[in-house]
Amino acid sequence: MSYTWQWQLIWDFRQVFVRGVEVTVMLTWWALLIGLGLGLLLGLMRSSRLAVLRWPAAVYIDIFRATPILVQLVWIYYALPILLGLQMGNIVAASVGIGLHAAAYIAEIFRAGIESIDRGQSDAAKSLGMGYGQAMRRIILPQAVRRMVPPFINEFATLMKLTTLGSVLAVNELLHEAENLINNTYRPLEVYTIVAVVFGLMIYPFIWLSQRLERRWKTRG
Repeated sequence: MSYTWQWQLIWDFRQVFVRGVEVTVMLTWWALLIGLGLGLLLGLMRSSRLAVLRWPAAVYIDIFRATPILVQLVWIYYALPILLGLQMGNIVAASVGIGLHAAAYIAEIFRAGIESIDRGQSDAAKSLGMGYGQAMRRIILPQAVRRMVPPFINEFATLMKLTTLGSVLAVNELLHEAENLINNTYRPLEVYTIVAVVFGLMIYPFIWLSQRLERRWKTRG
């Protein structure tokens, strides 16, 4: 059985893919901003010597890492309006859901980076009269950030792939636009092939950059 590829269809409907890419990028950035902000807070709490700060952060991280993100998205979109009367649009719900999920992993990146810095530097900062926040801001975090950059880039690439789950909430990201196009043209092979290529072109540069930075900084020690 032979299959006749019809690549002209992709060009004819190129605007569909452009729209999908725009929404995918927007969704990724909003989720990243939420994940970074909340992840930093959770990472600092997780690294605290105070149990009252460590335990809530640990519970949050364990819950979001142990449950499927698809369940989290559906729960946020459908359950919050019932329980709290909080109704969010599908794009907002997807951004928040993916961001909250990413925060659990970003928090662990922050925690690992912070704990990779010798504890003696924190003690030295304390002996100089610096508070916890000042020591983190001026001494610990500037050193830890360099070690965090490669895993942050990897997490960004992962976030971009997770945006495809927005299709469950009818978010018109790249995969959802592609599925709509397939329903109208009945050409799944061409459409899914282009979707894979587009995601590869968007994500691979970040993976390459992460690997390059990791090798460079590892060589420099």
